[in-house]
Amino acid sequence: MDTDTSPVWQRHASAILSGFLGDWLEARNNPLAVPMEFFHGRSPIDLSAPAVESPGSTLCLSIHGLMELETVWDLPGQADTHYGSLLADEGRSITPLTLRYNTGRPIYRNGEDLAELLETLIRRWPVPVERIILMGHSMGGLLIRSACHHGQYLAHRWVEKLTDCVYIGSPHDGSWLAKGAKATADLMNRAPRDYLRVVGEVIDLRSEGIRNLSRGEVVHGNEGEPPLLPGTRHYVVCGLLARSRQHPINALFGDALVHESSARGHERRGWTLSGVASFPGVDHIRLAHHPDVASQLKEWLL
Repeated sequence: MDTDTSPVWQRHASAILSGFLGDWLEARNNPLAVPMEFFHGRSPIDLSAPAVESPGSTLCLSIHGLMELETVWDLPGQADTHYGSLLADEGRSITPLTLRYNTGRPIYRNGEDLAELLETLIRRWPVPVERIILMGHSMGGLLIRSACHHGQYLAHRWVEKLTDCVYIGSPHDGSWLAKGAKATADLMNRAPRDYLRVVGEVIDLRSEGIRNLSRGEVVHGNEGEPPLLPGTRHYVVCGLLARSRQHPINALFGDALVHESSARGHERRGWTLSGVASFPGVDHIRLAHHPDVASQLKEWLL
């Protein structure tokens, strides 16, 4: 049941605005700033007393990307059917949850908040939590890494329960599109014409979340690059625009937003991945709701 009575278009407009200006909206206490919430189906989870039908001992949390909502996970023509719910259909101890959050905030701040919310969730979950699975699409994968870093630093209990992290089209080395926005803004800001500098200033209005994407940043700049969380399995899912792996468009654009090398974290140091799967012909958005990806996740996680 959908307990949010606002029109669908309004929710999507809010998510897009949040992605562009979410940090600005939050700083001004604007009601359009999206709060961070867990959902079960279409219902938000009350963290003071989490209550779901038949709660499982395994929590599978799906985290959307920039300017998206949790509905990005829904398989085409199958509302409320997503990777987490498909896993729950075959693993009865699994409860599928999704996260909604302000994607314009700095990723490290969202990571801090997610770590705290996960700690509260497992302490108040109706049954003892034995396992946690985190799946992130695009920016959502970077948010997972950030939350793991903060949770480990604070010795949170949920980190001990975390068995699997899945990064789906996540720009660990930065998104070429976000990098392009930064380069364009820098170029326009140096232009001799006033009207061109105005264009640069408009582009520069992009949120801290978007700026983080250009470099794949998951922690505050002074903290250094954190390694993948030890003792946890880490999986990567990549998309490619063309069905032929050798097609030049794949080398140029990857899945349309993220290059395959960035999704694999090619520039990250000391990474050991438990599994990598690439899907030629599947673009960035469809990676979040594609039956072939669903089959791969079942193979890895069940």
